[in-house]
Amino acid sequence: MIRSNLYTIGHAVLWCVSAKIEDSTAWHTHDFFEFALCRSAQGHIDIGDQLVNIRPGCTVVIAPGVRHRLRFQSPTADMKFFCMSVQDTRTYLAPYHLAFLEAICSTSMSFADHGSSAARLWDLADQIPASFAFNDKRELGTAWGVVGLLLALHLQSGETPEDYLWQRYQKRIAEIRNWIDIQLHQSISLEEVCATFGMSRSLFTREFRRHTGKSFIDYCNWRRVENAANLLVLNGASVTQAALESGFSNLSHFYRQFKSVYGVTPTDFRRQVVGIEG
Repeated sequence: MIRSNLYTIGHAVLWCVSAKIEDSTAWHTHDFFEFALCRSAQGHIDIGDQLVNIRPGCTVVIAPGVRHRLRFQSPTADMKFFCMSVQDTRTYLAPYHLAFLEAICSTSMSFADHGSSAARLWDLADQIPASFAFNDKRELGTAWGVVGLLLALHLQSGETPEDYLWQRYQKRIAEIRNWIDIQLHQSISLEEVCATFGMSRSLFTREFRRHTGKSFIDYCNWRRVENAANLLVLNGASVTQAALESGFSNLSHFYRQFKSVYGVTPTDFRRQVVGIEG
C-alpha cells in the first residue's frame, strides 16, 4: 500500500510518499534526492557495490542518478520517502544542507541510525502526511522547513563512510559544529571557538564557510532557529521559551531570524505544522 502526495506551487515540487512495501524493488535510479525514513523493516539497500542495512529508526539519503534497489527480509516494510529535485533544494534548503547534499553526490549516499531518538524523528515526519495539501507558498515553505529539520536530525546521527572525505578539515569542523550545538543557549564568540579548537581566525573562517556554506554568526543563528522550531513543534514550548532556550535574548531579533529562515513567524510556523495557536 502506497500513499503519496505531490506538493506543487509553480515549479516547486516536494513529493512525499508513505509506503507499506511487501516486495523488494527492482534496480532503479531517480533524478532527485531520495530521503528515506524507516519506521519498521529489516533488509538492505543495494547502492552500486555498497550494501546498507535497513532497520527501524534509520534514515538514508540517496543522491540523484545513483542506481539502487531495496531488499526486505521482514514481511512488510513501513517507509516514508521525501523526493527533492536539485533545483528546489537550492531554493528551499539552507547552505549547510546544500553542502551536505553536494558532498553525498560524490559518495552516493548517507546513512543515519537514530536509535532512541527515532520517535522524535517520526513525530516530525508525520507533520507532513501523504494526505496533506498545500494551498499557498507559505505552506510549501513550512513543509520544506520540516524537511530541513529532518535533514538536520539526519546529520546529527549520521555515520560517515571511510571514503566520505570532504575536505582536509572536515572532522575538525564536524567537532566544532557539535560543540556549537551544545553551546547554542549561550553567547558564543568566534575568538572563543578559535581558541578552543586551536585554529587561527582566518583558517577557521575560511574552512567553516567551506564546510557549512555560512559564516560563523549566520550558522549559529540558523542552528538556534532550527532548535527553536524543534521546541515549538515537538516540545510544545511557547515562542518566548523557545527563543530563550535557543540563545535569543532579544525577541525582535528572534522573530526576524525565524522569518528569514522559514518565511513565516514562529506562531504561524507552529500553527501550520501542528495546528496550535499562540
